[in-house]
Amino acid sequence: MNRLARVLASAAALMLAGCSSVPLTSIPPLARIDARTTDLSMLRVAVQLPDVLRPRSGGVKLDVVTKVAGEAETKTSFAMMEMSDPRDRAGLPAPPQGSSTYAYRLSPGDAARFEALRASMVEQGRQGKRGSMGLGVAAREFCRANAAPQGSLPVTIYLMTSETKSFVPVVRDFDLLGDPAMAGGLESIQPCGQ
Repeated sequence: MNRLARVLASAAALMLAGCSSVPLTSIPPLARIDARTTDLSMLRVAVQLPDVLRPRSGGVKLDVVTKVAGEAETKTSFAMMEMSDPRDRAGLPAPPQGSSTYAYRLSPGDAARFEALRASMVEQGRQGKRGSMGLGVAAREFCRANAAPQGSLPVTIYLMTSETKSFVPVVRDFDLLGDPAMAGGLESIQPCGQ
């Protein structure tokens, strides 16, 4: 798979529920990301949500999709840890009124798991097996806060790597209520604290 196809496949994985598109202005910086060499200590994810929703602990994931020639594609998920230091949010735009932004990084344990996965892919490459890696971000588990219901629930997801050096929007203002399947699922979201 060539680099552009990998980036487009990664961009597809980055889309929330496969229902929105990566902003066109984000494609060039995202194309510079190389999952095989990116500095994991700089890897950050941010999720902007309306105040009626909050991500649950462990609910924001980094998915790494690997494909080795002649083998089935594999997806490995890594739970992201929330960061509370305001410096970790530097460069993120201020959320609109009625929204909040949550920032995340890999835990040391998951960074080590990711490194092991990369080392395995590099070793397979040395053995002559062609392969590819792609990154995906998903906010999958939410809880409902005690906030007034809204007519729309726009979600924005950002990614920062050593290649982008700043947060890049991967999904911008995807309305969870705009997709019937997702809107129906929102009714079953438990209140926060349960």
